[in-house]
Amino acid sequence: MIKTIIIEDEKYAAIYLQNLLETVAPDIEVVAKIESVADAIKKIPAINPDLILADIQLDDDVSFTIFEKLQWKKPVIFITAYDSYAIRAFKANGIDYLLKPCDEEELKLAIERFRNNHYQLPGNLEETIKQIAARNNQEYKERFAITIGSRILSIPVGEIAYFYYANRITYLVKADGQKYPYTESLDSIYHLLNPVHFFRVNRNFIIQHNSIDKIEHHAGRTIVIHLQPLPPEGSITVSKDRITEFKFWLDK
Repeated sequence: MIKTIIIEDEKYAAIYLQNLLETVAPDIEVVAKIESVADAIKKIPAINPDLILADIQLDDDVSFTIFEKLQWKKPVIFITAYDSYAIRAFKANGIDYLLKPCDEEELKLAIERFRNNHYQLPGNLEETIKQIAARNNQEYKERFAITIGSRILSIPVGEIAYFYYANRITYLVKADGQKYPYTESLDSIYHLLNPVHFFRVNRNFIIQHNSIDKIEHHAGRTIVIHLQPLPPEGSITVSKDRITEFKFWLDK
């Protein structure tokens, strides 16, 4: 097993990352989750992990302080919401630099770099930084064109409460309750939406944060969401395999 530490001060982000690791790399064993720079400096030497996954901005300092203080030589994968630390990350034994929220494919590729011993500083740092910035600056749709008979409506994303799928039709629902059929699938739509504002809670719903009226915990790790405007079935349920990520999304 590959002994691994996660350094992350956001509880749900750490859980989400651990769950993602279990999916993409079952041979990785998370032996500790550490929330602060001070705690990391104390614990890492005794644990002596093979790999570290670290956020950069922690409550008490940036995580670079850990690796500088310990003169750490083993590989680190940095996972952060900012692209401004990239050069410093690669010089701090970083083998990859992922922007939150990272997905399975990105994390899988980073783990492959670790397995293949590709630890060297990128030859063209400037190009590497541009690629990282491009990931963070992805453009998302600002409006959706809806055809109604002979009319075409242009609906700004900010007016959309949620998308849902029912009876083989995808619907766009506005915050004022107006509903329109849309030609694309939820899978296609989801990649066009800013993940800061939209989340796919289950196979049939993509919701906008502002459409949430109330969230309830039920028995059996069930989370029920009440939306405004009300969907046809009333409340909706978050898929169990998305609960951790959903909590992380709520806490952004």
